[in-house]
Amino acid sequence: MSTEVEINPIWSIYCGRGIESWLEWLRNIEIDSYLELSDRFIKLNPHYIPLQGDLGSPVGQTFERLMVDEEFIHALSDQGLLIWANSGAKDFLIALSSYSPYPEIRRVVNFLSKHLNWFERTYAYLRADIIANLREEGRTV
Repeated sequence: MSTEVEINPIWSIYCGRGIESWLEWLRNIEIDSYLELSDRFIKLNPHYIPLQGDLGSPVGQTFERLMVDEEFIHALSDQGLLIWANSGAKDFLIALSSYSPYPEIRRVVNFLSKHLNWFERTYAYLRADIIANLREEGRTV
Protein backbone atom coordinates (compact mmCIF):
# COMPACT_ATOMS: atom_id res chain seq x y z
CA MET A 1 0.00 0.00 0.00
CA SER A 2 1.44 3.34 -1.07
CA THR A 3 1.25 6.45 1.11
CA GLU A 4 1.86 8.78 -1.81
CA VAL A 5 -0.80 11.37 -2.43
CA GLU A 6 -2.06 11.58 -5.99
CA ILE A 7 -1.79 15.05 -7.50
CA ASN A 8 -4.77 16.34 -9.45
CA PRO A 9 -3.55 16.71 -13.06
CA ILE A 10 -5.37 20.00 -13.67
CA TRP A 11 -3.99 21.61 -10.53
CA SER A 12 -0.54 20.24 -11.32
CA ILE A 13 -0.55 21.93 -14.74
CA TYR A 14 -2.06 25.07 -13.22
CA CYS A 15 0.64 25.32 -10.54
CA GLY A 16 3.39 24.66 -13.08
CA ARG A 17 2.12 27.54 -15.20
CA GLY A 18 1.72 29.94 -12.28
CA ILE A 19 4.73 29.24 -10.09
CA GLU A 20 7.04 31.86 -11.62
CA SER A 21 4.58 34.72 -11.28
CA TRP A 22 3.57 33.60 -7.77
CA LEU A 23 7.20 33.54 -6.66
CA GLU A 24 7.76 37.00 -8.14
CA TRP A 25 4.66 38.32 -6.37
CA LEU A 26 5.55 36.68 -3.04
CA ARG A 27 9.09 38.01 -3.21
CA ASN A 28 7.82 41.55 -3.83
CA ILE A 29 5.36 41.76 -0.95
CA GLU A 30 5.97 41.70 2.77
CA ILE A 31 4.75 38.12 3.05
CA ASP A 32 4.60 38.00 6.86
CA SER A 33 2.41 41.11 6.98
CA TYR A 34 0.25 39.83 4.15
CA LEU A 35 -0.31 36.45 5.82
CA GLU A 36 -0.93 38.11 9.19
CA LEU A 37 -3.51 40.42 7.62
CA SER A 38 -5.11 37.43 5.87
CA ASP A 39 -5.14 35.49 9.15
CA ARG A 40 -6.93 38.37 10.87
CA PHE A 41 -9.46 38.61 8.05
CA ILE A 42 -10.22 34.89 8.32
CA LYS A 43 -10.63 35.09 12.09
CA LEU A 44 -12.88 38.15 11.84
CA ASN A 45 -14.89 36.72 8.93
CA PRO A 46 -15.21 32.97 9.56
CA HIS A 47 -18.38 32.76 7.47
CA TYR A 48 -17.22 34.97 4.60
CA ILE A 49 -18.87 34.13 1.29
CA PRO A 50 -16.90 35.43 -1.69
CA LEU A 51 -18.49 36.36 -4.96
CA GLN A 52 -16.79 36.31 -8.33
CA GLY A 53 -17.02 40.11 -8.33
CA ASP A 54 -14.80 40.19 -5.23
CA LEU A 55 -11.81 38.84 -7.16
CA GLY A 56 -10.36 42.23 -8.02
CA SER A 57 -10.70 43.52 -4.48
CA PRO A 58 -7.97 43.20 -1.85
CA VAL A 59 -10.12 40.54 -0.15
CA GLY A 60 -10.15 38.40 -3.27
CA GLN A 61 -6.47 38.86 -4.09
CA THR A 62 -5.37 35.52 -2.65
CA PHE A 63 -7.92 33.67 -4.76
CA GLU A 64 -7.24 35.74 -7.84
CA ARG A 65 -3.47 35.36 -7.63
CA LEU A 66 -3.31 31.74 -6.55
CA MET A 67 -6.48 29.82 -7.30
CA VAL A 68 -8.63 31.53 -9.91
CA ASP A 69 -7.30 32.07 -13.40
CA GLU A 70 -10.34 32.35 -15.59
CA GLU A 71 -8.26 32.31 -18.76
CA PHE A 72 -6.81 28.94 -17.73
CA ILE A 73 -10.24 27.60 -16.72
CA HIS A 74 -11.85 28.69 -20.00
CA ALA A 75 -9.04 27.04 -21.99
CA LEU A 76 -9.70 23.63 -20.40
CA SER A 77 -11.30 20.88 -22.45
CA ASP A 78 -14.70 19.60 -21.30
CA GLN A 79 -12.93 16.69 -19.56
CA GLY A 80 -10.48 19.11 -17.92
CA LEU A 81 -13.39 21.28 -16.75
CA LEU A 82 -15.03 18.26 -15.13
CA ILE A 83 -11.83 17.39 -13.29
CA TRP A 84 -11.39 21.01 -12.19
CA ALA A 85 -15.06 21.39 -11.18
CA ASN A 86 -14.88 18.31 -8.97
CA SER A 87 -11.77 19.39 -7.11
CA GLY A 88 -11.25 21.76 -4.25
CA ALA A 89 -8.77 23.82 -2.32
CA LYS A 90 -7.15 20.71 -0.85
CA ASP A 91 -6.34 19.45 -4.36
CA PHE A 92 -4.76 22.82 -5.13
CA LEU A 93 -2.81 22.68 -1.87
CA ILE A 94 -1.46 19.21 -2.67
CA ALA A 95 -0.26 20.38 -6.11
CA LEU A 96 1.22 23.58 -4.68
CA SER A 97 3.02 21.57 -1.99
CA SER A 98 5.29 20.08 -4.63
CA TYR A 99 6.87 23.57 -4.82
CA SER A 100 7.49 23.74 -1.04
CA PRO A 101 11.29 23.75 -1.46
CA TYR A 102 10.75 27.46 -2.19
CA PRO A 103 10.45 29.08 1.27
CA GLU A 104 7.81 31.55 0.06
CA ILE A 105 5.62 28.74 -1.25
CA ARG A 106 6.18 26.69 1.90
CA ARG A 107 4.88 29.61 3.99
CA VAL A 108 1.79 29.92 1.80
CA VAL A 109 1.21 26.15 1.92
CA ASN A 110 1.47 26.23 5.72
CA PHE A 111 -0.96 29.15 5.86
CA LEU A 112 -3.46 27.45 3.54
CA SER A 113 -3.14 24.22 5.53
CA LYS A 114 -3.80 26.05 8.79
CA HIS A 115 -7.04 27.46 7.36
CA LEU A 116 -7.93 24.62 4.97
CA ASN A 117 -11.59 24.36 6.01
CA TRP A 118 -12.08 28.09 5.48
CA PHE A 119 -10.40 27.98 2.05
CA GLU A 120 -12.35 24.84 1.03
CA ARG A 121 -15.65 26.53 1.87
CA THR A 122 -14.87 29.90 0.32
CA TYR A 123 -13.35 28.33 -2.80
CA ALA A 124 -16.48 26.20 -3.20
CA TYR A 125 -18.55 29.39 -3.48
CA LEU A 126 -16.19 30.92 -6.05
CA ARG A 127 -16.07 27.69 -8.03
CA ALA A 128 -19.88 27.53 -8.06
CA ASP A 129 -20.04 31.08 -9.48
CA ILE A 130 -17.51 30.21 -12.17
CA ILE A 131 -19.35 26.99 -13.07
CA ALA A 132 -22.64 28.90 -13.37
CA ASN A 133 -20.99 31.38 -15.75
CA LEU A 134 -19.44 28.59 -17.79
CA ARG A 135 -22.84 26.92 -18.13
CA GLU A 136 -24.37 30.21 -19.26
CA GLU A 137 -21.69 30.28 -21.95
CA GLY A 138 -22.77 26.81 -23.09
CA ARG A 139 -19.89 24.82 -21.57
CA THR A 140 -20.60 21.35 -20.25
CA VAL A 141 -19.66 21.25 -16.60
